[in-house]
Amino acid sequence: MSLLKEIREKASANKRKVVLPEAGLDIRVIRAAIRLSTENLAEPVLLGDNDEIKELAKKNGLSLPDGVDIIPADDVSTHNERDEFYRLKLAHKNPSDEQIEQLCKNTLFTAGWMLQNGFADAAVAGSVASTSDVIISALRTVGVAEGSSIVSSSFLMEMNNGSVFTYADCAVVPYPDSAQLASIAIDSGKTHLLLTGNEPKIAFLSFSTKGSARHERVDLVQKAYRLASEKNTGWKMDGELQFDTAFVPGIAERKSPDSILKGDANVYIFPNLDAGNIAYKITERLAGATATGPILQGLSKPYMDLSRGCSVEDIVNTTCVASLLSSE
Repeated sequence: MSLLKEIREKASANKRKVVLPEAGLDIRVIRAAIRLSTENLAEPVLLGDNDEIKELAKKNGLSLPDGVDIIPADDVSTHNERDEFYRLKLAHKNPSDEQIEQLCKNTLFTAGWMLQNGFADAAVAGSVASTSDVIISALRTVGVAEGSSIVSSSFLMEMNNGSVFTYADCAVVPYPDSAQLASIAIDSGKTHLLLTGNEPKIAFLSFSTKGSARHERVDLVQKAYRLASEKNTGWKMDGELQFDTAFVPGIAERKSPDSILKGDANVYIFPNLDAGNIAYKITERLAGATATGPILQGLSKPYMDLSRGCSVEDIVNTTCVASLLSSE
């Protein structure tokens, strides 16, 4: 069974309430919500104007099933609660009344407010909004998770032979320092364990293996490995390693015979966004892997980001991933 099929089956068993804040702007979101409901994968909640959403659906020959709820972005019944919430969350920025009022009408912030206050289990956005807008909304509502120092992303890479690897960070943090890279590694391990059920074996990648090259970028990766090892002593991890040493047992035996990973890593931590983004796209295009992501991690609640070029299938899959992360 493919990983995505397993994730969908688990999501169906969880049946989480997931808020989709861009339904009034994107027919793909409405189509995804209909599938999520009819395929019993989640309880979708659409944010936006009721008439606009239904009219957009009607224009596209669709009707919303009873299992899809619509909530106004600026619901009068909760306006005062959201107003107070944003003022407390953003007190350090001293926002004006006008700025607070704009936030009360912002569907991305409303989704975060719902998530933080238990009115939804997860949120999925980004088919219309930029990644930065999604992350800012998430940070200013649900915030960073305890034990994490940064919001990052990971991709699940499912190979044609059924093997599944986690790559990070491939979409968010351009040049993490050692502490941030360590946090990304721990969060990626958690994501891998939760979504695949397999114990993470983490490789900190570099152009050097165990001091074969000397450079400040190598020093950064070495320090990240040490920091992550101090945070989690139960998982297997090693660094700095070149990719072939982390992936091929025979090469690991020659180049790093003492490595605990022995060429069997399943979580790959890239030293910067250049390397991570290029690697996942090469793996996807040349090796025919199925990439699921970006999966935002490091937030206290699952608030997922989509590519603006996403398909309906992508929205459905990301919602199912968010559903599983909400059970963490």
